[in-house]
Amino acid sequence: MRSIASALVLAAAFLALSAGLRYAANIDLISDETMKRTVQVVIGLGLAIYSNFTPKQIGPQGSPAIEAWKQKMLRVAGWSMVLAGLTYAALWAFAPLGFAGTASVAVVVTAMVVSLGYAIRCIAACQILSTRGA
Repeated sequence: MRSIASALVLAAAFLALSAGLRYAANIDLISDETMKRTVQVVIGLGLAIYSNFTPKQIGPQGSPAIEAWKQKMLRVAGWSMVLAGLTYAALWAFAPLGFAGTASVAVVVTAMVVSLGYAIRCIAACQILSTRGA
């Protein structure tokens, strides 16, 4: 229940930031480009922060060998998504808008492919360990 409440608070804060930036752009305090960049930077940083918690969200559920593989998988996924989130934020902060849009999506998709590929490898290893009785 605590994680749901935290997620709702985070979502509310993000929506409030977006609304505040939209209001600031409407009254010409900031440009539309600044508003868009700021929202995208916050999304990238949010991805990095959330991904940092990924390796810490699993408890013991099996043999030590299988648990080691699960932890490796979560570490690779966590690291790849943290780096993707930081790169996403940096692209939106400093790159030209057209390039930032395309490159940021490519970075996140690449991190997802790396995570999925390593997850498939770890699942295969866990199945082999399970059949051997480890």
